[in-house]
Amino acid sequence: MADEKQKKGGILSAFAFLRGKWSLLLLGVLGLALLLFGGTAGTGEKNTAPEEDAGEAYRVAMEEELTALCRQVRGAGEVSVFLTLESGVRYVYAEGKNGVSFSGGQGLLLRTDPPKIGGVSVVCSGGDDPAVRETLTAMLSATLGIGSNRIFIAAKK
Repeated sequence: MADEKQKKGGILSAFAFLRGKWSLLLLGVLGLALLLFGGTAGTGEKNTAPEEDAGEAYRVAMEEELTALCRQVRGAGEVSVFLTLESGVRYVYAEGKNGVSFSGGQGLLLRTDPPKIGGVSVVCSGGDDPAVRETLTAMLSATLGIGSNRIFIAAKK
């Protein structure tokens, strides 16, 4: 029993420095440092930006949808679509007091804006027909909200 009291007293005396205000501040700083740097040290993993992954997924999904849409146009035939993005996904966060904005995944996420489309290229077997090109250009311009100068349609070999 005396051994137990001695062990308990040894443990408590080891943490006796925690009684002061400065020690609490020190523990707080150490805890914050562990939160910030604890998960990245020595893992050997690269953190990929979620914005890049989300932008790429958006581009691929849009290309598939646009390909299916263009195939429905009479005379278009076999269709391939390539989409270029002007920007990636944009995350908009709430602003704190005094106009300080949050970034890097901190704060309240208000909305996620999709990537801005730079242009679209379509290669189709009916691309040499002016009527098909005009129909596809008007349809893509209205669908994507971009000008006809950002749409290129070519005939497939």
